[in-house]
Order: sequence, then C-alpha cells, then structure tokens
Amino acid sequence: MPDATPDTAAQAPRKARSLAVMDPRFAPFIRPYYRTLAGVLVLTVLGVLAGLLQPLLLKQGIDEHVATGDLQGLAGIAGLFLGVVAVGFTARSLGLYLLLKVGLEALAALRRAIFDHVLGQGQRFFDRRTTGSLMTRTTSDVEAVYESLIMGAVNLLTDALTIVGIVVAMLILDWRLTLIAFAVSPVIVIVVEVFRRKLRALSLVIRTSLSHLNGFFAEQINGMSLVQLYGAEARSRRHFRALSYEYLDAYRRSNWWDAGLYAIMDGMSALAIGLMLWYGARSFVEPGSAVTLGLLVAFIDYLSRVFVPIREFSGRLATVQRAAAALDRIGDLLETDQRVQPGTVAMPAIRGDVAFDRVSFAYAADRPQVLRDVSFEMRPGEVVALVGATGSGKTTIGKLLMRMYDGYQGHIRVDGRELRDVQLEDVRRQVTVVHQDVYLFHGTVAENIGLWQDGLDRARVEAAARLARASDFIDKLPGGYDHVVSERGGNLSSGQRQLLAIARAMARDAPIVILDEATSSVDAMTERLIDDAIAELLARKTVLVIAHRLSTIKKADRILVLHHGQVVEQGTHDELMARGGRYQLLVETGFAL
Repeated sequence: MPDATPDTAAQAPRKARSLAVMDPRFAPFIRPYYRTLAGVLVLTVLGVLAGLLQPLLLKQGIDEHVATGDLQGLAGIAGLFLGVVAVGFTARSLGLYLLLKVGLEALAALRRAIFDHVLGQGQRFFDRRTTGSLMTRTTSDVEAVYESLIMGAVNLLTDALTIVGIVVAMLILDWRLTLIAFAVSPVIVIVVEVFRRKLRALSLVIRTSLSHLNGFFAEQINGMSLVQLYGAEARSRRHFRALSYEYLDAYRRSNWWDAGLYAIMDGMSALAIGLMLWYGARSFVEPGSAVTLGLLVAFIDYLSRVFVPIREFSGRLATVQRAAAALDRIGDLLETDQRVQPGTVAMPAIRGDVAFDRVSFAYAADRPQVLRDVSFEMRPGEVVALVGATGSGKTTIGKLLMRMYDGYQGHIRVDGRELRDVQLEDVRRQVTVVHQDVYLFHGTVAENIGLWQDGLDRARVEAAARLARASDFIDKLPGGYDHVVSERGGNLSSGQRQLLAIARAMARDAPIVILDEATSSVDAMTERLIDDAIAELLARKTVLVIAHRLSTIKKADRILVLHHGQVVEQGTHDELMARGGRYQLLVETGFAL
C-alpha cells in the first residue's frame, strides 16, 4: 500500500541536493575515515598517472627505438612499461580494497543510525509510514548508497582525472590532432546532459515504486490470514502485479536510456578515431611533418582510453543517480524528527496518582480533536474503567498517559508532576500496558514475558507467569519457558497470548497499568483464567481499563463514560445504571465496542 506521507510522496522528480557521498548530511558517517579516503585518493591519482604514461612510452618506443632498430633501448622501454603497468595495477587494487573497507563500515554506521532514529520516534512518525517503506530505507536504499560509494563516486572521480589527464597529454603532444579528435565533444556534452536528467528522474520513480512494492508485500504477509479467509487472493495478486509492473517499467525505461547512451558514446568514439586518423594520415605522408607513427599510435591509445570512461559514464551515472535518489530519501527520513519531547524531571518511583485536567488532543493539526476537555483523577491502587463507543477516545487517553504522543492541551499529572516534564524513560518504566492486540516476538516464552529487561531474572519471570495464570499452559509446552514462540505468536492460541501479555505487566515493577482489554473469543476455561489474571492485576496495580466486557467493568472502582471525546458520565456501575443515561444504553447494547 503506498505511503500516505511526505516521506514517500515524492513521486515527481526532485533535484538531488548533492550526489552520492558528497551530501553534507552524511559527512558524520565518512568523517572517521578521512585519512583512509585520502590514501585512496593518492592511490587513485597514482593509478591514473600510470595509465597516462603508457601511451607516451609506446610513442617513445616506436619513434625512438623501433623506427631506428634500437632493440636494446626498446628492451629498456618495455621493462619500464611493465613497471608502470605493475604500479598502476597495485595502486588500483589497494585503493579498491581500502574503499570497500571504508564503504562497508560507513554504511553499517548509516544503517545503525537509521534504526536508532526510527526507534526513538513517537507514534505520529509510525502513523504516517508503512513498514515496507521503512524497510526499504535500511535495505535497498542503503545498498544503493553502497553502490554509489564503491562503484559510483570514486569511479567518476577516476574517470574525471583520466579524461582531464588525457586531454592535457594530447594537447601537449599535438594540439591540432587533439582538436580534430574532440570535434564531436559538443554533441557529447549535450547528449550526456539530456540522458543524465532523464536517468535522474527515472531513478526517483524506481526508488518510490520499490518502496510501494515492499510496503504492500509486508502488509499482505502480516495480514495473510485475513486475505485468505476473505478470499481476497485475486485482488492481492492483481495489486501486487500492478505494483511490480510499475517498478519493472521504470527499471526498463532506465535501462533503455542507459543502453542508448552507451551506444551513442560508442559511435562517437569510432567517429573521433576516424577523424583523427584521416587528418593524421594525411599529415604523416607530408615531408617534414611532426606527425609520426608513434604519435598516431599514442593518440589512438589515448582516444580508446578517454572514450572508455565516457562510454561507461552512462552506467556509472545511473548508479550514482539511483544512489542520489536513495540518499535523498534516507536524508529526508533522518531529518524527519517526530520524537516525543523528553522531560527533564526525574521520577524514579511513583505512588500512582494520575490526574487529567481539561485535556484536549488531536492526532494532527488538520484533523478533528479526539479528546475535548477531559478531566478525571485516579488514586493509587484505584481501578478506573473507560467505556464508550468506538472512536470516543478511550485508547487515546491510554496513549497520552504512556507519552506515545505530544501536543496535548491541558495538563496530565502523575503524583502532582506534569507528565510532559518527566523524563521519558521514567514514564515508560512507571507505566506499562497490556495491549488488546498482543504482539509476541520470535524468541522464547521467557524472553517474551521479560522483554529482555535488565535485572529481570528467571525467577521473577516465572512468578509473573503464575500470577497471570499462564504457568499451567507454559509448563505443558515443549521446553516450557524456553519454548520458542513464532513471529507474532502464531504457534500459540489467542487466549495464551493474552495471558502472556498480562504476565508481562506482572513482571514489570510498574505501579500504573493500562489494560486494553481483549475482545477476541476464547473457550470458557481460558476466559476464566484470563478473568482471574485480570483480577490479580487489578488488585496489585493502579489500573486504567479500556473496557469491553461488563464483567471487568463491574470490578472497577469508577467508570468513565466517553462520548465524542468528552467524559459525559462517571460513577460506579450501580450508580450509572440507576441514572439511566448513556452507560445504561451501552450496557444494553453490549460492551464489545
């Protein structure tokens, strides 16, 4: 499914801020390797110089030794030629090795930076991006940057030095032959610029279409059971086929322009050599001409060498253009900061006193308010249940208390302290949540209960499982607490996943728990276990219940009835039923809302 965000909305071609690793946004990833890159630059220049010397040595060998029959002098030139070839080969090989090493380490740091950046973002960031688009940044986009660093930027630098060096050498040898050879250069400049612009535009389309393809694939895999149960396979195939064709068509057109530039450059090379031979051969037969056989051979060699980088420029340009598009996307991601602002007030321990004071909130500036002037209090050890129709704001209250979002109006206080002023890590440590949609990681049962928390030993994990009534089914699993849970808990039942979620909350030393009560159907025995586990949780914590079942709501000390983002009623079950208002209507229509 396409991203509905500025992050991936760049379907139209955009001008790259800079090419490849020259982008200043990525200097921190390259800075530790400046000395190594300086060494690569020296080796690159040395390799180019070695290549430039070879035609000169050929000219000298032909004109000064072959033409005069000086075999001894020719042997010396041949030995020098082999030495220059060896130096060039060694310099290029060592430079490429160092470049590969720098590239791998720098891009590993870039990938870590992307992950760390994404990990620290608030919920708004993820609301506007698909999993597939974020995966594309850390995989194919980073790989495109690697291609640019290894195959693009440095090769383009080498090519530029080679072209400049060859032109200078040819001008020194014979400026007339040089002008004839490069008579086609204006056409080359125009052609390269036209093709460069087109390849740049297609590169952006390729990156965007790949992001859409990955996003749709990840979404369909995550929801495969629903796709199959509702018979939507045909629709998924059609949509995936359309996205695949969009990506394939963009790549095909890019390859067509790439191949066209290659063919034109090949033709220009042959034309330039033909013009140079035509003029050089006429001058060669004239008495006293400065054009010698060795000079013609050197010019042919130089022209062959200069048109190789020009001819390969199309492929390298396409590589760098793809990487530039990927760098733009990665840079935009790293520059998008939607973190929840960290507070500065330390709160290592709390009692569990919570107060919402005229809190209003909207998920975006252009969207309506989800909460409007919501006020209520929770005392330590109290159980408060939130009830209301879908969209009334129940879940939003829990998200604000967990500080998943910033930007609320009014005040949320914990133990008298403004929540936005409290250090974020202290909030997350003091408030935990039991989600309705339980997410289990690929790992052992013990790891999924403890979630790799420091200082949480096995005994505490097992004690939490017993309190959550999960120990009985865990003991029956192959390996018990070391049983490996598949991705998203696919090898466990819905009820077992819910019990593990409650065990997580029990394992954490958090005085406040947000219980987003599950609505999925389970068997009668499992439902009793879940009820017992929830009762144990309610007895031990300050609990804010996003309630769906009447049995849980009746256990609450106080019930808040939400309607269109406002608290319209509050009280106990009996008080609200006696009042005969909206709560009674909800009870009569059921709480699976």
